[in-house]
Amino acid sequence: MKTDKKNYSRQFIHPVVLLSVADGHQENLATMAWVSPVSFQPPLLMVSVSPKRHSHDMIHRAKEFGIIVLSDKQKELSTLAGTRSGRNENKWEIDVIRQARKEARIISAPLLTGCRACYECKLENHLTTGDHTLFIGKVLRYEINEQVMPLLLFNRNYHAVGEFIARYP
Repeated sequence: MKTDKKNYSRQFIHPVVLLSVADGHQENLATMAWVSPVSFQPPLLMVSVSPKRHSHDMIHRAKEFGIIVLSDKQKELSTLAGTRSGRNENKWEIDVIRQARKEARIISAPLLTGCRACYECKLENHLTTGDHTLFIGKVLRYEINEQVMPLLLFNRNYHAVGEFIARYP
């Protein structure tokens, strides 16, 4: 059995999510592994971001952000957003990202077309815990595209939704 520190977090399967943020000077797009709903009323989403990441301070300045759940046809967007730093380049100028760009209706940060879901969030709170900051955003608006399935990540490998087994009660 593996017991290394990094391996523990890789055993959770989750959708591949991008965070979009614009602080008035710059826009950034980054792949986020730790994103979760935390409240129905009001609708709140949590994203966990390391202070080492370029998006971290941008969220503090912007006070808003977008959450994008990629479709199973968009793994290239995840790889591009997750392996390059917004400190060194504007990821929104990369052809495949630029071509999928769409403007949000409420927040300043752009969103993407063709994805499973997009959420426009206003920063409600943040909490530094361990080596990450938990940013809590109030969902102001969201869109869900039920015509596509989400891209999933498990143990650092991309997956698609598999066989239907049963409905949860």
